[in-house]
Amino acid sequence: MIDQRLLELTELVTWFPIRRGVFQRVVGYVRAVDGVSLDVAAGETVALVGESGCGKTTVGRSLLRLVEPRAGSVRFAGEELLGLPPRELRRARRPMQMVFQDPMTALDPRMRVRDILTEGLDAYRIGVNAAERTARARDLLERVRLPTEYLSRYPHEFSGGQRQRIGIARALSVEPRLIVLDEAVSALDVSIQAQILNLLAELQAELGIAYLFVTHDLSVVRYLARRVAVMYLGELVEQAETEPLFAEPLHPYTRGLLAAVPSLDPDVRRIEARVLGDVPSPANPPLGCRFHTRCPEAMARCSREAPPLYRLGRRAVRCFLHETEHGSPNCPGRRAG
Repeated sequence: MIDQRLLELTELVTWFPIRRGVFQRVVGYVRAVDGVSLDVAAGETVALVGESGCGKTTVGRSLLRLVEPRAGSVRFAGEELLGLPPRELRRARRPMQMVFQDPMTALDPRMRVRDILTEGLDAYRIGVNAAERTARARDLLERVRLPTEYLSRYPHEFSGGQRQRIGIARALSVEPRLIVLDEAVSALDVSIQAQILNLLAELQAELGIAYLFVTHDLSVVRYLARRVAVMYLGELVEQAETEPLFAEPLHPYTRGLLAAVPSLDPDVRRIEARVLGDVPSPANPPLGCRFHTRCPEAMARCSREAPPLYRLGRRAVRCFLHETEHGSPNCPGRRAG
Protein backbone atom coordinates (compact mmCIF):
# COMPACT_ATOMS: atom_id res chain seq x y z
CA MET A 1 0.00 0.00 0.00
CA ILE A 2 1.29 3.47 -0.90
CA ASP A 3 1.26 5.65 2.21
CA GLN A 4 4.80 6.80 3.03
CA ARG A 5 5.58 10.28 1.73
CA LEU A 6 9.04 10.00 0.20
CA LEU A 7 9.60 13.30 -1.60
CA GLU A 8 8.14 16.64 -0.54
CA LEU A 9 8.61 19.85 -2.50
CA THR A 10 7.31 22.96 -0.78
CA GLU A 11 7.09 26.35 -2.51
CA LEU A 12 10.07 25.49 -4.71
CA VAL A 13 11.45 28.47 -6.65
CA THR A 14 14.10 28.26 -9.39
CA TRP A 15 14.80 31.38 -11.45
CA PHE A 16 17.52 31.83 -14.04
CA PRO A 17 19.19 35.26 -14.36
CA ILE A 18 19.04 37.15 -17.66
CA ARG A 19 22.36 38.92 -18.23
CA ARG A 20 23.08 41.63 -20.78
CA GLY A 21 25.76 44.13 -21.69
CA VAL A 22 29.52 44.11 -21.51
CA PHE A 23 29.48 43.57 -17.75
CA GLN A 24 26.75 40.90 -17.96
CA ARG A 25 24.52 42.65 -15.48
CA VAL A 26 21.37 40.87 -14.37
CA VAL A 27 18.42 42.63 -16.00
CA GLY A 28 15.71 40.11 -15.12
CA TYR A 29 14.91 36.49 -14.39
CA VAL A 30 13.33 33.55 -16.17
CA ARG A 31 10.86 32.34 -13.57
CA ALA A 32 11.07 28.68 -14.57
CA VAL A 33 9.71 27.30 -11.29
CA ASP A 34 7.72 29.71 -9.17
CA GLY A 35 6.34 28.23 -5.98
CA VAL A 36 5.77 24.56 -6.83
CA SER A 37 4.65 22.23 -4.06
CA LEU A 38 4.36 18.52 -4.76
CA ASP A 39 4.85 15.19 -3.03
CA VAL A 40 5.58 11.64 -4.16
CA ALA A 41 4.91 8.60 -1.97
CA ALA A 42 7.12 5.54 -1.78
CA GLY A 43 6.35 3.22 -4.69
CA GLU A 44 4.09 5.78 -6.41
CA THR A 45 4.24 7.30 -9.88
CA VAL A 46 3.37 10.98 -10.16
CA ALA A 47 3.30 12.56 -13.62
CA LEU A 48 4.32 16.21 -14.01
CA VAL A 49 2.87 17.40 -17.31
CA GLY A 50 2.72 20.57 -19.36
CA GLU A 51 3.83 22.19 -22.58
CA SER A 52 7.49 22.66 -23.44
CA GLY A 53 8.96 25.55 -21.48
CA CYS A 54 6.53 25.32 -18.56
CA GLY A 55 9.33 24.49 -16.09
CA LYS A 56 8.64 20.81 -15.47
CA THR A 57 12.16 19.62 -16.36
CA THR A 58 13.59 22.33 -14.09
CA VAL A 59 11.53 20.90 -11.21
CA GLY A 60 13.21 17.53 -11.69
CA ARG A 61 16.68 19.03 -11.95
CA SER A 62 16.05 21.31 -8.97
CA LEU A 63 15.05 18.54 -6.60
CA LEU A 64 18.32 16.76 -7.45
CA ARG A 65 20.16 20.10 -7.23
CA LEU A 66 21.51 19.72 -10.74
CA VAL A 67 20.37 23.34 -10.84
CA GLU A 68 20.23 25.32 -7.62
CA PRO A 69 16.80 26.46 -6.39
CA ARG A 70 16.39 30.04 -5.26
CA ALA A 71 13.98 29.27 -2.42
CA GLY A 72 11.66 26.66 -0.98
CA SER A 73 12.17 23.21 0.48
CA VAL A 74 13.06 19.78 -0.89
CA ARG A 75 12.72 16.98 1.64
CA PHE A 76 13.60 13.38 0.78
CA ALA A 77 12.78 10.68 3.32
CA GLY A 78 12.38 13.47 5.87
CA GLU A 79 15.78 15.08 5.21
CA GLU A 80 16.06 18.63 3.88
CA LEU A 81 18.31 18.69 0.80
CA LEU A 82 18.56 22.40 0.10
CA GLY A 83 21.55 23.84 1.86
CA LEU A 84 23.42 20.55 2.24
CA PRO A 85 27.17 20.90 1.59
CA PRO A 86 28.58 18.95 -1.40
CA ARG A 87 29.77 15.92 0.60
CA GLU A 88 26.45 15.50 2.37
CA LEU A 89 24.51 16.17 -0.83
CA ARG A 90 26.41 13.40 -2.63
CA ARG A 91 25.36 10.96 0.08
CA ALA A 92 21.76 12.16 0.17
CA ARG A 93 21.40 12.10 -3.61
CA ARG A 94 22.27 8.43 -4.02
CA PRO A 95 18.66 7.18 -3.57
CA MET A 96 17.46 9.68 -6.21
CA GLN A 97 18.43 9.09 -9.82
CA MET A 98 17.43 10.52 -13.19
CA VAL A 99 16.78 9.07 -16.64
CA PHE A 100 17.15 11.67 -19.37
CA GLN A 101 15.24 12.32 -22.58
CA ASP A 102 17.98 11.61 -25.12
CA PRO A 103 19.68 8.30 -24.32
CA MET A 104 22.47 8.97 -26.80
CA THR A 105 23.71 12.21 -25.25
CA ALA A 106 23.11 10.87 -21.73
CA LEU A 107 25.61 8.02 -22.22
CA ASP A 108 29.33 8.70 -22.62
CA PRO A 109 30.18 7.44 -26.13
CA ARG A 110 33.75 6.64 -25.03
CA MET A 111 32.67 4.21 -22.32
CA ARG A 112 31.65 0.60 -22.70
CA VAL A 113 28.36 -0.49 -21.15
CA ARG A 114 30.27 -2.26 -18.35
CA ASP A 115 31.94 1.00 -17.36
CA ILE A 116 28.69 2.97 -17.62
CA LEU A 117 26.93 0.56 -15.27
CA THR A 118 29.78 0.25 -12.78
CA GLU A 119 30.59 3.97 -12.59
CA GLY A 120 28.03 4.56 -9.84
CA LEU A 121 29.06 1.35 -8.07
CA ASP A 122 32.64 2.59 -7.98
CA ALA A 123 31.63 6.07 -6.81
CA TYR A 124 29.57 4.74 -3.90
CA ARG A 125 31.84 1.75 -3.22
CA ILE A 126 29.12 -0.77 -3.85
CA GLY A 127 30.62 -4.26 -4.22
CA VAL A 128 33.89 -5.46 -2.75
CA ASN A 129 35.88 -5.62 -5.99
CA ALA A 130 35.75 -5.17 -9.76
CA ALA A 131 34.58 -8.75 -10.34
CA GLU A 132 31.57 -8.30 -8.06
CA ARG A 133 30.71 -4.98 -9.72
CA THR A 134 30.86 -6.57 -13.15
CA ALA A 135 28.54 -9.30 -11.90
CA ARG A 136 26.15 -6.60 -10.68
CA ALA A 137 26.35 -4.96 -14.13
CA ARG A 138 25.32 -8.28 -15.72
CA ASP A 139 22.38 -8.49 -13.34
CA LEU A 140 21.34 -4.95 -14.26
CA LEU A 141 21.33 -5.77 -17.98
CA GLU A 142 19.18 -8.82 -17.33
CA ARG A 143 16.82 -6.72 -15.24
CA VAL A 144 16.22 -4.34 -18.15
CA ARG A 145 15.86 -7.31 -20.53
CA LEU A 146 19.17 -6.96 -22.43
CA PRO A 147 21.73 -9.71 -23.14
CA THR A 148 24.76 -9.72 -20.84
CA GLU A 149 27.17 -9.84 -23.79
CA TYR A 150 26.28 -6.17 -24.40
CA LEU A 151 28.62 -5.26 -21.53
CA SER A 152 31.57 -4.96 -23.90
CA ARG A 153 29.82 -2.73 -26.44
CA TYR A 154 29.65 1.05 -26.86
CA PRO A 155 26.46 3.18 -26.85
CA HIS A 156 26.55 3.88 -30.60
CA GLU A 157 26.07 0.17 -31.29
CA PHE A 158 22.53 0.20 -29.89
CA SER A 159 19.10 1.41 -30.95
CA GLY A 160 17.39 4.25 -29.10
CA GLY A 161 15.23 1.88 -27.08
CA GLN A 162 18.23 -0.23 -26.09
CA ARG A 163 20.17 2.86 -25.05
CA GLN A 164 17.28 3.97 -22.89
CA ARG A 165 17.24 0.55 -21.22
CA ILE A 166 20.93 1.03 -20.47
CA GLY A 167 20.12 4.46 -19.03
CA ILE A 168 17.49 2.86 -16.79
CA ALA A 169 19.96 0.16 -15.74
CA ARG A 170 22.48 2.86 -14.84
CA ALA A 171 19.88 4.62 -12.68
CA LEU A 172 19.08 1.30 -10.96
CA SER A 173 22.75 0.53 -10.24
CA VAL A 174 22.87 2.46 -6.95
CA GLU A 175 19.54 1.05 -5.71
CA PRO A 176 17.47 4.26 -5.78
CA ARG A 177 14.13 4.77 -4.09
CA LEU A 178 13.06 7.49 -6.56
CA ILE A 179 13.78 7.93 -10.28
CA VAL A 180 13.03 11.16 -12.11
CA LEU A 181 12.08 10.24 -15.69
CA ASP A 182 12.65 13.38 -17.76
CA GLU A 183 10.72 12.84 -21.03
CA ALA A 184 12.22 9.36 -20.92
CA VAL A 185 10.16 7.94 -23.81
CA SER A 186 9.44 11.03 -25.92
CA ALA A 187 12.40 10.44 -28.27
CA LEU A 188 11.32 6.85 -29.03
CA ASP A 189 8.94 5.31 -31.54
CA VAL A 190 5.46 4.53 -30.23
CA SER A 191 6.02 0.76 -30.19
CA ILE A 192 9.30 1.20 -28.29
CA GLN A 193 7.62 3.63 -25.90
CA ALA A 194 5.17 0.90 -24.94
CA GLN A 195 8.00 -1.53 -24.26
CA ILE A 196 9.84 0.94 -22.04
CA LEU A 197 6.66 1.81 -20.15
CA ASN A 198 5.98 -1.87 -19.57
CA LEU A 199 9.54 -2.30 -18.30
CA LEU A 200 9.16 0.65 -15.91
CA ALA A 201 5.91 -0.77 -14.56
CA GLU A 202 7.53 -4.18 -14.03
CA LEU A 203 10.53 -2.67 -12.25
CA GLN A 204 8.27 -0.67 -9.99
CA ALA A 205 6.30 -3.79 -9.07
CA GLU A 206 9.52 -5.72 -8.39
CA LEU A 207 11.53 -3.06 -6.57
CA GLY A 208 8.98 -0.63 -5.13
CA ILE A 209 10.63 2.37 -6.80
CA ALA A 210 8.81 5.71 -6.96
CA TYR A 211 8.77 7.67 -10.23
CA LEU A 212 8.39 11.35 -10.96
CA PHE A 213 7.43 11.13 -14.63
CA VAL A 214 8.12 14.45 -16.37
CA THR A 215 6.40 14.61 -19.76
CA HIS A 216 4.48 16.75 -22.23
CA ASP A 217 2.73 13.65 -23.63
CA LEU A 218 -0.52 12.93 -21.81
CA SER A 219 -1.04 9.77 -23.86
CA VAL A 220 1.63 7.96 -21.81
CA VAL A 221 0.49 9.32 -18.45
CA ARG A 222 -2.69 7.29 -18.09
CA TYR A 223 -0.84 4.00 -18.32
CA LEU A 224 1.84 4.61 -15.70
CA ALA A 225 0.86 7.40 -13.29
CA ARG A 226 -1.28 7.19 -10.18
CA ARG A 227 -1.50 10.97 -9.85
CA VAL A 228 -1.01 13.87 -12.24
CA ALA A 229 0.22 17.41 -11.59
CA VAL A 230 -0.36 19.88 -14.44
CA MET A 231 2.12 22.74 -14.77
CA TYR A 232 1.82 26.03 -16.61
CA LEU A 233 4.39 28.85 -16.68
CA GLY A 234 6.18 27.76 -13.54
CA GLU A 235 3.06 27.01 -11.46
CA LEU A 236 0.96 23.93 -10.78
CA VAL A 237 -2.60 24.58 -11.95
CA GLU A 238 -4.24 21.22 -11.21
CA GLN A 239 -3.47 18.07 -9.22
CA ALA A 240 -5.58 14.94 -9.19
CA GLU A 241 -5.55 11.18 -9.37
CA THR A 242 -5.17 10.07 -12.96
CA GLU A 243 -8.58 8.65 -13.82
CA PRO A 244 -10.64 11.51 -12.32
CA LEU A 245 -8.44 14.03 -14.11
CA PHE A 246 -8.91 12.34 -17.48
CA ALA A 247 -12.63 11.88 -16.90
CA GLU A 248 -13.32 15.42 -15.69
CA PRO A 249 -10.47 17.94 -15.95
CA LEU A 250 -11.25 21.07 -13.94
CA HIS A 251 -8.76 23.67 -15.15
CA PRO A 252 -9.29 25.14 -18.65
CA TYR A 253 -5.63 24.49 -19.42
CA THR A 254 -5.92 20.81 -18.49
CA ARG A 255 -9.02 20.50 -20.65
CA GLY A 256 -7.11 22.02 -23.55
CA LEU A 257 -4.22 19.59 -23.12
CA LEU A 258 -6.54 16.60 -23.01
CA ALA A 259 -8.54 17.80 -26.02
CA ALA A 260 -5.33 17.68 -28.04
CA VAL A 261 -4.64 14.01 -27.20
CA PRO A 262 -5.64 11.79 -30.14
CA SER A 263 -7.60 8.61 -29.44
CA LEU A 264 -8.98 5.84 -31.62
CA ASP A 265 -10.94 4.34 -28.75
CA PRO A 266 -14.69 4.99 -29.31
CA ASP A 267 -15.33 4.56 -25.58
CA VAL A 268 -13.09 7.49 -24.66
CA ARG A 269 -15.16 10.64 -24.23
CA ARG A 270 -13.79 13.45 -26.33
CA ILE A 271 -13.16 16.70 -24.46
CA GLU A 272 -14.09 19.78 -26.41
CA ALA A 273 -11.79 22.59 -25.35
CA ARG A 274 -9.17 24.85 -26.81
CA VAL A 275 -6.20 26.88 -25.69
CA LEU A 276 -5.74 30.28 -27.33
CA GLY A 277 -2.53 31.82 -28.64
CA ASP A 278 1.06 31.11 -27.62
CA VAL A 279 2.75 30.58 -24.27
CA PRO A 280 3.92 33.93 -22.78
CA SER A 281 7.56 34.35 -21.82
CA PRO A 282 8.46 32.96 -18.37
CA ALA A 283 10.70 36.04 -18.06
CA ASN A 284 7.59 38.22 -18.09
CA PRO A 285 4.56 36.14 -17.06
CA PRO A 286 1.13 37.79 -17.18
CA LEU A 287 -0.21 39.49 -14.06
CA GLY A 288 -3.07 37.78 -12.29
CA CYS A 289 -3.79 34.27 -13.48
CA ARG A 290 -0.90 33.30 -15.72
CA PHE A 291 -3.22 31.43 -18.04
CA HIS A 292 -5.77 34.21 -18.55
CA THR A 293 -4.24 35.44 -21.84
CA ARG A 294 -4.99 32.06 -23.43
CA CYS A 295 -8.10 31.02 -21.50
CA PRO A 296 -11.48 30.91 -23.31
CA GLU A 297 -13.21 31.20 -19.92
CA ALA A 298 -11.22 34.12 -18.50
CA MET A 299 -13.07 36.70 -16.40
CA ALA A 300 -12.12 40.32 -15.76
CA ARG A 301 -10.63 39.54 -12.35
CA CYS A 302 -8.31 36.94 -13.87
CA SER A 303 -6.12 39.70 -15.31
CA ARG A 304 -5.79 41.35 -11.88
CA GLU A 305 -5.74 38.58 -9.28
CA ALA A 306 -3.72 35.37 -9.04
CA PRO A 307 -5.98 32.49 -8.00
CA PRO A 308 -4.87 30.26 -5.13
CA LEU A 309 -4.99 26.47 -5.26
CA TYR A 310 -8.52 25.41 -4.29
CA ARG A 311 -9.30 22.04 -2.74
CA LEU A 312 -11.87 19.75 -4.30
CA GLY A 313 -12.01 16.56 -2.31
CA ARG A 314 -8.92 14.57 -3.34
CA ARG A 315 -7.81 17.07 -5.94
CA ALA A 316 -6.84 20.73 -6.24
CA VAL A 317 -7.17 23.38 -8.95
CA ARG A 318 -5.85 26.92 -9.37
CA CYS A 319 -8.84 28.63 -10.97
CA PHE A 320 -11.49 31.16 -9.89
CA LEU A 321 -14.16 29.08 -11.62
CA HIS A 322 -14.08 26.83 -8.55
CA GLU A 323 -13.91 29.51 -5.86
CA THR A 324 -17.55 29.69 -4.82
CA GLU A 325 -18.05 25.98 -5.27
CA HIS A 326 -15.14 24.91 -3.10
CA GLY A 327 -14.58 27.77 -0.66
CA SER A 328 -11.24 28.27 1.03
CA PRO A 329 -7.96 27.82 -0.79
CA ASN A 330 -5.94 24.71 -0.35
CA CYS A 331 -2.59 24.85 1.43
CA PRO A 332 -0.38 25.10 -1.66
CA GLY A 333 0.58 21.80 -3.16
CA ARG A 334 -0.34 19.50 -0.29
CA ARG A 335 -1.83 16.20 -1.23
CA ALA A 336 -5.60 16.60 -1.44
CA GLY A 337 -7.49 14.03 0.54
